[in-house]
Amino acid sequence: MKKILSILSLALMTIAFVSCSQNNPEGVIKKYFTYIQEGQYDEAIDLLYFKKSLSDKDKVQFVTLIREKGVKDIDKKGGISSVVIDNVQMEDGDESALVNYTIKYGDGSAKSDKTKVLKVDGQWLIDSGK
Repeated sequence: MKKILSILSLALMTIAFVSCSQNNPEGVIKKYFTYIQEGQYDEAIDLLYFKKSLSDKDKVQFVTLIREKGVKDIDKKGGISSVVIDNVQMEDGDESALVNYTIKYGDGSAKSDKTKVLKVDGQWLIDSGK
């Protein structure tokens, strides 16, 4: 009986872990904004897809751009309180998706936006458009 309960517990934990995984279109968007909010810009950039890989110099420029423009705007609004996924539309045989989301800020304001995400080597990444 203990063995059956152990197996069931393990199965339930596995299901919970997989269902909470951030390797999906919704998860990559939320993870990106979490990294931005926490100041983990290198990790945020690693969630972006570029047609050509970034040089170290390009990566530094992107980090600077995010820090100077994006973070200042977020800070003015009291930080990000949550990111709500409004809709996910799968495309190209589930290899890409268009994600509609709303960022809710600490000051009560909100901004809706959409972005394309791509599945690259089994990992969902945000299309940088570059």
